[in-house]
Amino acid sequence: MRILIVEDSQITRIMMHRSLEKWGYDVVSVDNITAAISIISDDKIQFVITDWIMPGGNGTLLCEQVRALNLPFYTYMILVTSLDDTQSMVEGMDAGADDFIRKPIQLDELHARIRAGERILELEKSLTESNNQLLAAHEVINRDLNMAATMQRSLLPSASSTILGIANDWLFYPSTHLSGDIFNFFQLDKHHVGFYIIDVAGHGIASAMQSFTISRLLSPDTSCSNHLKYRSPEAPYSQVVRTAPAVVENLNQQFQTDTTNILYFTMIYGVIDTKNQTIDLCQAGHPNPIYLQTGKPARFIVDGGLPVGIIPEASYESEHLKFGIGDRLFLYSDGITECESPTGEMFGAERLRQFVEKTRQLETSEVMRLLDQRISDWHEHDDFEDDISMLVLEVVDVTSRTAL
Repeated sequence: MRILIVEDSQITRIMMHRSLEKWGYDVVSVDNITAAISIISDDKIQFVITDWIMPGGNGTLLCEQVRALNLPFYTYMILVTSLDDTQSMVEGMDAGADDFIRKPIQLDELHARIRAGERILELEKSLTESNNQLLAAHEVINRDLNMAATMQRSLLPSASSTILGIANDWLFYPSTHLSGDIFNFFQLDKHHVGFYIIDVAGHGIASAMQSFTISRLLSPDTSCSNHLKYRSPEAPYSQVVRTAPAVVENLNQQFQTDTTNILYFTMIYGVIDTKNQTIDLCQAGHPNPIYLQTGKPARFIVDGGLPVGIIPEASYESEHLKFGIGDRLFLYSDGITECESPTGEMFGAERLRQFVEKTRQLETSEVMRLLDQRISDWHEHDDFEDDISMLVLEVVDVTSRTAL
């Protein structure tokens, strides 16, 4: 280790220099604080023994200047003084000194104090290395989480896209990098469009992984699409779209909670029949959707049903709706209705229904923008305690239902 001695007395400086070299240290010595500051900065000195009283400045001033440099390494400083009053020691510690030794210097005591300082510097070095390792690990984790968040967002439908005359828009804000919320809408066959919104219990990676898995099972583009359709046992053995309750019941059997899986989830799954202009909708513990029909007030659709994964015997039912052009269906997570103001008041389902009613004349993209602003203003913070998600479907042109 390299040690800097700052001492204006030539005899004392030479004596200390020779003793430290004898103990195996690399030693540099100067007689003023200006030279000391230059060496500490340029040579990255981490151990300084400085006299208290010197021409041109004292040891406490040197301590203050070293601490003011905000060096990327710690410099351990021992003050050598003939002062023995308590106030002087307090002054030295306030200036940034780590230890004291009184004159006349006892070499055995000096050696012991140097070794104590070495142990502290080794501990500081070890902590710095550990912190650097933690920072590197956090960088890797954050990079992976950001990549996973990008992948999760890619699973969402394209905003303002239209399938068989059914358009969509949405709002999505995870409470952390990843969300337990997920939603989608997709074409099932020539006359049917499927849609869902899911809220997995909890937050973070585990909930997000569960939502990833469920979204894959509910994708018509994978080999798992038999969750959504089945082959007719009769000629011509074509694929038949499953009813909404049948899809939810299958998921309930597959995702029962146990000691290894405690992530139940709420959901809404629905099938839109564009030929007969109907919606078959199943609600499993999820907040009540809001249905906005042309010329009618916005209303809640109340069906109920237990969350998926609670009990295997749970049964689910359909809510059947007849739709027309201009009708809108709003599906949302409880992160919206349970979003709290600074006073602890929840945004609430009725406030959301009134918002939907008041914005009925606007484009759905503008409705989502205003809702985003309204929720942020209500919460008055950039971060949310729960995931925020909403999927809105609108009938824009049912004449295209036989386009394929």
